Amino acid sequence: MMGPPPRAAGSGVRDEISPLRRVIVHRPGLEMERLTPDTRERFLFDEVLWLDRARSQHEEFSALLRREGAEVLELTDLLTEVLDVPEARAELLDGALDEWVLGSIAAQDLREALADLPSAQLVTVLIAGITIGELQQLGVQPRSIVLQRLGEQDLVLDPLPNHLFTRDSSMWVGDVAAVSPMRHTARRRESLHLETLYRRHPLFTGPDGPRRVLAPETSKAGVGTVEGGDVMVLSESTVAVGLSERTTAVGAEHLAAGLLDAGVVDRVIALALPQRRSMMHLDTVTTVVDEESMVRYGPLGQVESYVIEKVGGRLLSRAHPADEMDQVLARGMGVPSLRVITAPLDPYSAAREQWDDSCNLLALAPGKVVAYERAAATNDHLRSLGIEVLELDGDELGRGRGGPRCMTCPVLRA
Repeated sequence: MMGPPPRAAGSGVRDEISPLRRVIVHRPGLEMERLTPDTRERFLFDEVLWLDRARSQHEEFSALLRREGAEVLELTDLLTEVLDVPEARAELLDGALDEWVLGSIAAQDLREALADLPSAQLVTVLIAGITIGELQQLGVQPRSIVLQRLGEQDLVLDPLPNHLFTRDSSMWVGDVAAVSPMRHTARRRESLHLETLYRRHPLFTGPDGPRRVLAPETSKAGVGTVEGGDVMVLSESTVAVGLSERTTAVGAEHLAAGLLDAGVVDRVIALALPQRRSMMHLDTVTTVVDEESMVRYGPLGQVESYVIEKVGGRLLSRAHPADEMDQVLARGMGVPSLRVITAPLDPYSAAREQWDDSCNLLALAPGKVVAYERAAATNDHLRSLGIEVLELDGDELGRGRGGPRCMTCPVLRA
């Protein structure tokens, strides 16, 4: 990995709009070749990607971020480096080779095959998965009953194509990194990778690392799931969490407890979103674009909210009716009133643009955002209100239902 460009010292994310200085992304790799018409639903994609075009678009995205002053950290590079740390390698293999998923003998077979691989090769396996045939090419003849019943092209370890959306597996709130207990089995190993990076990679174990890592044990997570696309840092004092298809009320309460106990925020606002695929995360229907404004999908309307605070050592929550949503959010952002930006579209056009991630904007600075160019009407409306929109060609990248915000895990805004 080439040396990073000059950057600001420290780490932390205290809002959604301060200039983006350091961010984790993942360029699409071999894992995307495992997506087929038969496997795409299992791996949570609506369509298969044209990989060369997706890679080209992601490279353009990373180049844009660098031009705008951000240090871009490639997830694959970070994992390759951390696998040179013996403790990290052991932890990643222990977590990835779960005998309750693979079977006891299969887990042994895989460990035998993978333990001494060069770090770059092992990262490819951890992200892209491995087939029976590829396992045999490493000189291992499967002894497991489970593996002997599989064909040469069958996957032993599943790929992680959703690593493209680095927002979801972890999020930074202030100087605390929170690792996500993910909703779907297809994504849970992503969180293992991020937790290991935050605890073991030299970049994050020194002064630039998180003050605390919140990472609940997967075995104890139960129904308490949270994904980063549902988490927005509204201000230094307040975080919003969407209660969505992917984030449960139990998960939101656990996250709130961890953040409030760490003293990194004073309150957490939970928003009761509709439970549907098109609105799978909070950032699919609304994102912050400047100090007082949020772009919002019109048909979302307003929803009930719950304010969680810690008083006298106890967690307390207060429910607010839907018609108070904007006032609750405005207080969280520290402004007298919230400017809600909704493109003036008919219901059909609005639904199409929202499906194409028109509300999933990544703020590079106050009033400057990255958006997919296909959300043309929303982008034009934002420009008419003084918001600078940098457009990205992302027709292939968005096939997993994720936009520019989804593809980034900010580590530092300053």
